[in-house]
Formats: sequence, C-alpha cells, structure tokens
Amino acid sequence: MRILLRLHSDAPLELPMNYQEYLIGFMYKNIRDKKYRSFLHNEGYTFQGKTYKHFAFSRLLGPYRYNRSRKTITFAPAFSLMVTSPLDHFVQEFAQSMLRSDELQIGQYRVYLNSFETLPEPNPFPDTLRIRMLSPIVTYSTLRHPNGAKYTYYYSPHQEQFSSMIEANLKRRYFSMHPDENDNELARPLSIVPCRVDRRHKVVTRFHGVIIEGWMGEYEISGDLRLLRWAFHSNLGNKGSQGCGVFECID
Repeated sequence: MRILLRLHSDAPLELPMNYQEYLIGFMYKNIRDKKYRSFLHNEGYTFQGKTYKHFAFSRLLGPYRYNRSRKTITFAPAFSLMVTSPLDHFVQEFAQSMLRSDELQIGQYRVYLNSFETLPEPNPFPDTLRIRMLSPIVTYSTLRHPNGAKYTYYYSPHQEQFSSMIEANLKRRYFSMHPDENDNELARPLSIVPCRVDRRHKVVTRFHGVIIEGWMGEYEISGDLRLLRWAFHSNLGNKGSQGCGVFECID
C-alpha cells in the first residue's frame, strides 16, 4: 500500500544534506507495537540468506533550498512524505500510530499531521509503467579487489546489468513472502529502461559513514503484473528501508 502523509511544522526544517537517518527514526518511532518494531529493526524477513524489512519511504516532498556552506537542506513548513509497504501488518501498525500520536518529530522539529491518504493502484493495472523516482534507486554488488579486500560497486541505469539486478532483487523480495511460487510462474521478465536520466540525476549520500550511490530520474518498467504490483507497493532496488527506490507513476 502507498500512504501519502501531508505534514507541517511551526518553522522551516533545516536538516543535514544526508537527512535520511532522521526519516528512518521517524518510521520506526511510529510503529506502536514494540515487539513488531524490534523485529523489523533487528531481524526482518529473511530469504536465501538476505534480510528484508518490506517498507520504504520517499525523500521529503515539497519546496526546499540548499545551503552548501552549511551543508544543509531547508524544507518549507508544509511538506509531504510517501510511505510504502506491501504488508498489511506494517501498514496497520504505522497508520494507527500516525493517527493516534500527538508527538511526531523529524530531527529536532515537532511536526503535525494534516492528512493521511492511502493511494490506490492503477485500475486496471498495466504491464508497463512510466515512473519518476521520489527517492534514489540503488542497486549494487559486493566485489573483491585482487588483494582480497571487499568493496561495493554501484550500477548506473545506463549499464546493461542494471535492469537484471533490479529484477533479481525484486524477485527475492516478492518470493520471500510468496514461498509457494517460483520463477517459472512469472509470465515475463522485469525490464527497467531509463527515459530521462543523466548525470545530474546521480545522488551520492552517506549513511553511518557508508557512501551510497543512487539515481533519480524517469524510467519505464514492464513485466509480470505480480512483480510490478510488488514494486508499486514497495520500491525498486536495494535499501528501501533506508529511504531508497520509491517512485510515482506519470503519464
């Protein structure tokens, strides 16, 4: 499900350029069930040796300005946030918390909920979508240098491997919650093609000292409807629970 939160604060929000850690804290704080919150934070859903949280969120949406000397980004007092999850349990917990809490906070700022809207999926759901990223799409491999040291290699949307890496990640996340299904039942492979993506859309952030490379821009995705629906209600690529891979559909 897709949830659009419309929020406001008493003053503009001046946040660090890499502010996703504040949004991660906002997400976990607003899961009222402590046991479920602990499970998501510390364990998650495992499949084939991988762990997934099965929720994602966008960047803050609304007018902003950069202050490069202070290395901050300041958002207007009225802004929005898209939250996605294909899991009913997560959506119920998060929705109840948001609607009942009177102490919402992002960083040092007290924020207030103006509206809470669940967004429907397209009807009928098409097998091809034109999308615009609301948070960077990230995909990578862990490789080894000749000296044996591991390093992370991030793929560009213009590389041949990009689409297949996105598809493989999406399949793992889908099958982690649908273990009785398999690849052979999918009608067609997933494809993601950059439409309006250039070097200006590259985003480099830092999280807990780790550099993450992702891409904004516009893409066309097509494939089996089950995978497309899972992407629509979650995200594309890695690091969704760190605020990556959420998109909106465009004409």
